[in-house]
Amino acid sequence: MPFEFANEEPLSRVKVYVRLRPVQKPSPMIHVDDETGTVIVDVLKSSGGGPPRSTIEQSAFTVDDIIRTTNQQRAFEHCAKEYTDEFLNGYNATIMAFGQVGAGKTYTMAGDTKIHVHRGFIQRAIGQVMEEKRAHPEAGIVVYMSYLEIYEEAIKWFNEGEKQRSYGQHLLNQQSSRSHTFFTLYMERRVGRFHTEHDTIVAKLTLVDLAGAERLKKTNVERGGRMRKEACTINKSISYLETAIYALRVGQNYVPFRQGKASTLLKESLGGNCKTMIMICLWLEDCFYDETVNSLRFAQKVKFLKTYPFRNKKLDCATATKRRHLQQIANLQQEVALKDALQGRPGLSFDDLT
Repeated sequence: MPFEFANEEPLSRVKVYVRLRPVQKPSPMIHVDDETGTVIVDVLKSSGGGPPRSTIEQSAFTVDDIIRTTNQQRAFEHCAKEYTDEFLNGYNATIMAFGQVGAGKTYTMAGDTKIHVHRGFIQRAIGQVMEEKRAHPEAGIVVYMSYLEIYEEAIKWFNEGEKQRSYGQHLLNQQSSRSHTFFTLYMERRVGRFHTEHDTIVAKLTLVDLAGAERLKKTNVERGGRMRKEACTINKSISYLETAIYALRVGQNYVPFRQGKASTLLKESLGGNCKTMIMICLWLEDCFYDETVNSLRFAQKVKFLKTYPFRNKKLDCATATKRRHLQQIANLQQEVALKDALQGRPGLSFDDLT
């Protein structure tokens, strides 16, 4: 069934949050200012390709907020709940986790499925939607869902959720996800005073867990083995995504979304009809300095992206047909006026039908 989009909606910016994995000895070269949402990184500068000089310069990365809590409910309410609210109000929304391997992306999105209090954003979003459905039976809320992974650039649909996800074990993570996952909720609900079919809104909420980029020397995976191949595919996929984000940021006419499956599925989330937030997960130990800087650079690129969210209103067939015919009439009138102008004839006037 056709949809109507309210084109008077303002632009939206992709919001970026940082979540810190608890560590005993954080890197002395990384400083976090919670009040300003800034992460300051000390950078050792080298001259002419030689060894680093003793002088240090600083790079500052500013995000929308910094999340230190390990409490899943607090983290969800602080940065993700508003996007579930927008979804329930008829807007497409995306909640995404990005960062290095082992930094807490899967914990943020899926949580610990064996401990209820540690459940992730996916389960909490579902719970919020079900509470809304129970609280407003008159709205006739209907919810569908899908769950898929991108494993080695192939899309695989899940029938049993996390049980089917691809995992591996290496030095940095005992249960390292080897794929990107996309969990999507689709909703229809009646709105307005009379709750008729003419006042139906539709929306989708996508929760994305991107597999972390890996440095093969640190994970120490077997050369030529399966996990090494998986890591190379993941790194390539992240590179394709960053290429698309760069093209969006600088305003290129062509954005190469179709280079990778993840960037293809995130096209609407990064530059279309969607309200989007990204959680950058950081592991601030000194040995992960380079990975932290790369994640922060990604955050700086994506936070400048603009999206164009609209409230999605479902139209009945009669209304959609009428609007399509009116648009066809307007197009024909413009075509006739153009031909008249080219041939030097006076324009024709059109009277409304009575």
